[in-house]
Amino acid sequence: MVLPPGAVVGGYRLTRLLGSGGMGAVYLGQHPSLPRQDAIKILDEDLSGDPEFRARFEREGDLAAGLDHPNIVPVYNRGEEDGRLWIAMKFVPGTDASEEAQKGPAGMTPARALHIISGVGRG
Repeated sequence: MVLPPGAVVGGYRLTRLLGSGGMGAVYLGQHPSLPRQDAIKILDEDLSGDPEFRARFEREGDLAAGLDHPNIVPVYNRGEEDGRLWIAMKFVPGTDASEEAQKGPAGMTPARALHIISGVGRG
């Protein structure tokens, strides 16, 4: 279920949907007390109730929060709201590699692909 703009999760006021997938959605959210916007990843309600998915999501938050590298998005916080698990992360504006790759060679040149893959590897 997609949450409407203005919904509040973990104190963050959601401003817009950034993307969604089979497990949940990522929103842009206004930080509750700082002048910044963060990415808020929210696991679907039905999956939040599944012990296996819940453990995987919590483990993802724990592992990511323990990493500190310029090429890895930092995790700021996590919690549960109305039966949904959420993780707050740094918002990085832009697009994703799959979207750029769909543009063909003009959007994803071999040099650009190598640059992205190298950055991921460094992270």
